[in-house]
Amino acid sequence: MYEISILADCGEFLKLSVAGRSHPDCDDYWDGNWLRALVDVRAGGFRGSVEGDIRAEELVAFHAQLVQLQQSLEGLAAYDTLEDWLSIRATGDGQGHIEIRCVVLDQPGIGNKLEFTLASDQTYMKQTIDQLLAATKAFPVIGRA
Repeated sequence: MYEISILADCGEFLKLSVAGRSHPDCDDYWDGNWLRALVDVRAGGFRGSVEGDIRAEELVAFHAQLVQLQQSLEGLAAYDTLEDWLSIRATGDGQGHIEIRCVVLDQPGIGNKLEFTLASDQTYMKQTIDQLLAATKAFPVIGRA
């Protein structure tokens, strides 16, 4: 299990745990890159967990964007699942503060929705970036689109 934690002030977090490939016997781009995931959230008075599938290339793209955000401290790093059940928008203010707006659905397209914002900063991002890198190495993108 590979955990990617987005930490914030006051013990709040969004944790994305990648358990493995959804179709481990597939070696093509379209089926082979689905990953089983669990999202745990602690935001304000809310606590919860939701399972879903993500794509390997989504993790690679988010990692690259977070690296850029960490270097410049400003701009946007965005993560969206193909099935629209998880959305993360990390915005840097240029001074090290990072606002992270998240949307989590318990069923893609039809489920209940939790929207929340985490107040974070650059000191938390190094761990997130390192964890994303480990996950992308463990579950590299298979094939080509």
